Amino acid sequence: MRAMLTLPVLVLLAACGGQSNGDPLQNAAEQSDPAAAAVLENAAENGMDPQQALEQAGNAQAPQAANVSAQARPNTAEHPNPGQAGQPPEKVVSNAQ
Repeated sequence: MRAMLTLPVLVLLAACGGQSNGDPLQNAAEQSDPAAAAVLENAAENGMDPQQALEQAGNAQAPQAANVSAQARPNTAEHPNPGQAGQPPEKVVSNAQ
């Protein structure tokens, strides 16, 4: 999950070649959420290795992403499966046959 969250930052960092370590981290911080931005800005000021900075930014952002609650609900009498669940799809005539 953390890799998924830091992937856009890594792509941005890779696209910013030829700059000092602080510049890509500042650019990434501008496009990140507040928790990750604070870590990246601090890393840019201190001259931290970009890879370590991105990992720490992902760790700072991960608890916020983990709070998303999308849970499956069980099938009950009040909430049964949809009518077509477990059934093959309806056949559609194609090519006028």
